Amino acid sequence: MKTLLHQATIFFVGILTIGSVLACAQARPISGTTATNAARIKAQPDPAKTALLQPMQQMVTKLKKLQATGDPDFDYALQAKTHVQGEQDFLKQAVQSSKDSAVKQMIQTLTTGTQTDIALLDGTMRQIKPSRPNQAYTQQQSQNIEAINLKLQQTGSSDKLTSDADKNVVALLADHQQDAIDMAKTYLQFGKNATLRTYATQLVEKATSQRARLAAMPK
Repeated sequence: MKTLLHQATIFFVGILTIGSVLACAQARPISGTTATNAARIKAQPDPAKTALLQPMQQMVTKLKKLQATGDPDFDYALQAKTHVQGEQDFLKQAVQSSKDSAVKQMIQTLTTGTQTDIALLDGTMRQIKPSRPNQAYTQQQSQNIEAINLKLQQTGSSDKLTSDADKNVVALLADHQQDAIDMAKTYLQFGKNATLRTYATQLVEKATSQRARLAAMPK
């Protein structure tokens, strides 16, 4: 009788022990390997964002490194050329990322325009000898460039860009066009070169129209 009672006690304790082990296993957090893999998947950069942001980020880095002479005409020609080259690099990436036919057509049109702009700015810059430093111009244009930098940082860290490459192209181009407008308007306050003034005036008009077309595209 005692033997049977002893065996029953052992059996009961064994059941309780197994139940405790199972409960602990269920309550145990995700293993380190599983958690690490999940974190890696979440942390992986989205190519729909990073590939398009990169040429813009490289452009603003180049703008910040330009050595200002203080002459509004020479400095703007160089700044505008660098800005347009950034757009050109962006468009090369955009045409590879885009899937929408309307966006692709817009990219091709803009690419042709950048080639014309770079040729004009480069030729004009070669004819200018920096001679009349203007600190006010330098300060205002530096503020514009820093604003571009901050905007790109915020764009890269926010939810403004999505996994839709075409929407990202439109959003980044709209910002880029506004930046071009701001730089051109600053130049027009101080610039004297007739060719550059015409260029900046027309740029404001074209970029404003382009932004309206971008805003009208399906979201």
